[in-house]
Amino acid sequence: MKVLIVDDGHYIVEYLKHLLDWRKFGVEQVETTTNSIEAKGMLEQSPADILITDIRMPEVSGIDLLEHVKALELKTKVIFLSGYSEFEYAQKAVRLGAFDYLLKPVDKEDMEKAIKNVTKAIGDNRLENGHSGKAQDGLGYLLSALSVNSPLKQELIPAHSGFEQKPMRFFKAAPADGQAEMKLRGSLKGNDAFIWEAPPVWVGIVPDTETEQLEAAFPSVGWSEPFQFIHKQSVRHSFYQFFYQEEVEPADFAMLHNADEFSKLESREWECARQKIQKRFTHLTVKKQKMIYLVEAVHHLYLTHDKVSAEEVLDWLFQRLEHPAVAYEFVILIISRLGREADLSNEDIIDNIRTYITGHLDEALSLEDLGRIVHLHPVYLSKFYKQETGENLSSYISSKRLERASRLLTGSNLHVADISHMVGYKKSQYFIKLFKEQYGVTPQQYRKKQMKVSRINS
Repeated sequence: MKVLIVDDGHYIVEYLKHLLDWRKFGVEQVETTTNSIEAKGMLEQSPADILITDIRMPEVSGIDLLEHVKALELKTKVIFLSGYSEFEYAQKAVRLGAFDYLLKPVDKEDMEKAIKNVTKAIGDNRLENGHSGKAQDGLGYLLSALSVNSPLKQELIPAHSGFEQKPMRFFKAAPADGQAEMKLRGSLKGNDAFIWEAPPVWVGIVPDTETEQLEAAFPSVGWSEPFQFIHKQSVRHSFYQFFYQEEVEPADFAMLHNADEFSKLESREWECARQKIQKRFTHLTVKKQKMIYLVEAVHHLYLTHDKVSAEEVLDWLFQRLEHPAVAYEFVILIISRLGREADLSNEDIIDNIRTYITGHLDEALSLEDLGRIVHLHPVYLSKFYKQETGENLSSYISSKRLERASRLLTGSNLHVADISHMVGYKKSQYFIKLFKEQYGVTPQQYRKKQMKVSRINS
């Protein structure tokens, strides 16, 4: 499934993008935009299964987008985001056909509940048409098949008879545009196909019986030799040969049988694991063996630590692994990140986040940027901050920006538009809206009121 998030606030879309582990709900792709006009075009070119949109935006509102969805006769489910002042407006939107609405600032639990409900509704619709909407982790399943030190993780895919025995093929394609992407996805419906975006290409796994249908819709697709998951060696051979032109043999995997460094990863003995991996990797001289060794390490990191995301692993597996030295540095970086996080107390992490925010209020402050500061993945950072403080990170940043704006309004003669930019809001209209929600008056009214109070006190 695909989700499109639309809001004229940059940080809000970044926050929502990383608020949930979307793959747990069967969502394979999350797109965002702060331009509601652009959102209309995105829906036309590549329809989303779920649209999450602010109800009021400049130029094109959420209601307009809902009407656009209806005009295009899309099956997109729409979830609105609204403030308390827009409550009746949101209720009206639901009556017009929106699936649900959430009040800002959006709480993780509320979003999870809404996504569970909407994915269930989509799944029920697909079941009626012969498709299942059950969530699955095809990446984890693939990594377990490539691994030597763990069994095939059957629990990561929907259980249905004979899947492991079915002849499958890896594929790789480069859709030229949104229409080509839609055609590709449309040809890969159902539980037996996995598809992932690894820019600039799309990769995945499809039953051998479906290759002709996919080729008819997308002639430029490339195929591996057939394999069966029940035979892990055939999976490994096809994977390395197709994606990296490396011919692997059982003897190439022998080095992994007595490697205890991977158990150190699972037990979170970070420094010990890092040293052992570094020592072992530097003694490997054959490229394919280096690749095999690194895949084993990433397999253990991904399946045992929820702070290692599918997005970064997909990028690593299909874009970096071809160059083992680069791929190795990335693995060490992940281990070092996890280790540094373990050395910091939760209070230290929160203090570091807040200190950085205070010094960079004029910047975009994406979750990726903040995550790098404290060595946390953006998805986990959002969840961690809410658990430790009881408030959303986006709410904290907004309050600090508005606090600084209030001081600038009373302590300077700067124009409101200039102050808006100085506290991180590119659109002054949006800044004025948030300021009024926080203080009950517009920035200009606030300035006049404070100047009056100052004259009286003097």
